[in-house]
Amino acid sequence: MSKKDIESALVRGVEILNEFLPSKSTLYFAILYSACVWAARRVFDYRERLLAWQVWLDRDSVETKPDEFIIHFFTNDEVLGRVYAAEIAGRDTRALRAAFPALYPVCGLEDAFLKALFKKEIDSGDYRKIAAEFDARASRAREDIRPAEGNAQFWAALENLGAELAALGIHLLADGDVQRAIISVVKKKAVKAGDKGR
Repeated sequence: MSKKDIESALVRGVEILNEFLPSKSTLYFAILYSACVWAARRVFDYRERLLAWQVWLDRDSVETKPDEFIIHFFTNDEVLGRVYAAEIAGRDTRALRAAFPALYPVCGLEDAFLKALFKKEIDSGDYRKIAAEFDARASRAREDIRPAEGNAQFWAALENLGAELAALGIHLLADGDVQRAIISVVKKKAVKAGDKGR
């Protein structure tokens, strides 16, 4: 496994995304990270997995959880327990229930796509911002991916990228290294796009 080979594959991934997604899309990191996670796990049903996060836009799927489940979710996570300490201590289930639909798929289920979509907030521990912006950012992501959603060529290219990453040994890299490599490649794409615009 060579990091350069993996970076080259990620560059090809950005080129694939350039063909199918809006050029200003914020999804490049989320899609590439998801592809890397699934490649490391040797799971290649990308279309189903990449679109699965959209189920969380339907609040009915999480609003039926009992209060004790929601309180347990917040108290069981060290960071969320700190961020929402006042609400937990006061057993403010109304406030916890309001944040739960956004935080459960990101932190509880660790959906790769959503974790990548909110990477900045996760890294900074700003979970309240995730809760506040979840619906708007997820809706924007849904709109950005819509042009590629029904395109069989997009999914085939993404699955080929995943197979290539798996063959290159993506699973041998630490998650942080994978994220840094993707960020580097996506930033280079943004710089090149900016240079073309001049």
